[in-house]
Amino acid sequence: MSAAARWLGYIGLFFVIGAATFRLIAGGLPAGPGDRVRALLPRTRRIGLTGAALLLLSILSRLWFQAREFTDPGAPLELATVRLIVYETAWGTGWRWQLALAAAAAAGLVLAARWRGAWVLALLAGAGSAIAATLTGHAVEHPWGAAAGVALHSIHLLGGSVWLGTLAALLLTIFGRRGEPEGEEREAVVAATVHAYSPVALAAGGTAIAAGLVTGFNYVGSVAAAFGTGYGRLLLLKLTLVLGVAAIGAWNWRRVRPALGASPGSGRLRRSATAELLLGTALLVVTAVLVALPAPAL
Repeated sequence: MSAAARWLGYIGLFFVIGAATFRLIAGGLPAGPGDRVRALLPRTRRIGLTGAALLLLSILSRLWFQAREFTDPGAPLELATVRLIVYETAWGTGWRWQLALAAAAAAGLVLAARWRGAWVLALLAGAGSAIAATLTGHAVEHPWGAAAGVALHSIHLLGGSVWLGTLAALLLTIFGRRGEPEGEEREAVVAATVHAYSPVALAAGGTAIAAGLVTGFNYVGSVAAAFGTGYGRLLLLKLTLVLGVAAIGAWNWRRVRPALGASPGSGRLRRSATAELLLGTALLVVTAVLVALPAPAL
């Protein structure tokens, strides 16, 4: 169940950061298609708010699971134990920062209904919450030191959030059930949006993959450990899923994106990007389990 709580947290972070990033991309789109996208931004804000709710639920749930680990089996959970964890452990320091920044991101998304600048607040707070989340895991035990570990984990998590989170916001905003652009208008809207999103996805995705490879190598330490330990085998599964997500992303970049602007370009993008996100969701499940396992090189 603790892995499920972490998975919800990843989904929440991706939605918060992805929605805010998509809002910034939409603000730079040209008149015409851009105006149509900007008219749908209330839907983007709801995506972000859903993510913030999931993130807060995950953070609170993780405190409960952490407190249970400090409590003897069968014994009742005491408030004193919770206070000890929150205020007197390094894990609790990271947890408090994550909670405060996640709440700030949620507040920013609420304010974004009337103040466009609040989107920047939501993005910065969401990114900060992602960085704080690394303080409660393997990052602080990195062989290169805590600072390097936090930096690598943060880059990996933030890059993935921008890459796949923004793609999710794009699809859920433009291809919603009501108010969806249709016909030639939809083709123009999708083409303009994807052309603006693609450089962001390439930079974020490439950075996330590079940081993840470095981190994974540091934690496994050897080929034998990669195939001979539970952590190593799960890491190989994660790598396989990353390669699958990257392959679909490359297909979208090389084959789908150039054909956008005319039917059936948007339909092809919708199918391939949905497959990319489904693999990404499976990737987050594996990651949620992986971070709880002991790493061979630590």
